[in-house]
Amino acid sequence: MKDFIMAALPWVIMGIALAVLAVNFSKKANNKTKVDVEIKDSEDEEDNYMTLGMCLGMCIGSALGASGIISISYGISFGMLIGMAVGSTIKKQN
Repeated sequence: MKDFIMAALPWVIMGIALAVLAVNFSKKANNKTKVDVEIKDSEDEEDNYMTLGMCLGMCIGSALGASGIISISYGISFGMLIGMAVGSTIKKQN
């Protein structure tokens, strides 16, 4: 049973990551259609800290993996997933 869970875990992580990304992109699409604003030069700029959260999560996950607490591959993937989820909820202040 443990082997099955460890084999299926990367697929579960990818599914959750896709769900978080889908929610994030749908929020952006709703904000763009509801708000009529002039086109700005910084239109490509994100309004949350998802990328920063992914980077910090990956660093923490790889540190946990290198210390032997968990497998390094699972540490990196879970760290990125948790960092992406937390970072996408924190809005940037302009």
